[in-house]
Amino acid sequence: MNEIELAGIVAARICHDLVSPIGAVVNGTDLVRELGPANAADELVMVEQSARRAAAVLKFHRLAFGGTADFDSGISRAEMQRRADEVVASRRVRISWTAPEGPAIPSSVAQLTCLMLLAARVMLGMSGTLRVVLPAADTLPVAVIAEGDNASASPDQRRWLVGGAGPAPESRQVEFALIGPAAAAAGARVELTRGDRQLALRALPR
Repeated sequence: MNEIELAGIVAARICHDLVSPIGAVVNGTDLVRELGPANAADELVMVEQSARRAAAVLKFHRLAFGGTADFDSGISRAEMQRRADEVVASRRVRISWTAPEGPAIPSSVAQLTCLMLLAARVMLGMSGTLRVVLPAADTLPVAVIAEGDNASASPDQRRWLVGGAGPAPESRQVEFALIGPAAAAAGARVELTRGDRQLALRALPR
């Protein structure tokens, strides 16, 4: 898999994640046009919620998949947490943060953390908890732990994490192939370990 192929997979992933909220905005505006603003209160709420969802996805994907040059001064812990919670958490998936007060997270480490969070979300399955542990001062180590009855990692997912040869991932799992390069840019190495009902991704200093 070369860089052009990988870029195409990332683009497909971003488009896939935006299709639903943007499609809902389009459908909602069509309904408002038919009913008139005075009779379309529920539709306007749907449009607003969908637009906010699309904006949240764009902000998070910019951090996870975008270039780190957009965040030269790093990103605050609170902002990174807010972006991730809006996109990754759900009714059945909770994110627990151990993010003590400290300096801004360097952009390369923030990007790596977000990719690890996306990968952990895939490995978690339908429900459970994602536990993110950020250090108090230093930028590393960082851990993202998937805790749930169905937490598991496939052989392909493990292979993508270490940059092994073989078929490229589908767009919905492209984060696994991006973690290795992101770790190298952050001066880190990533380990995947299994415990009781959990899988832990840890980014450690090289």
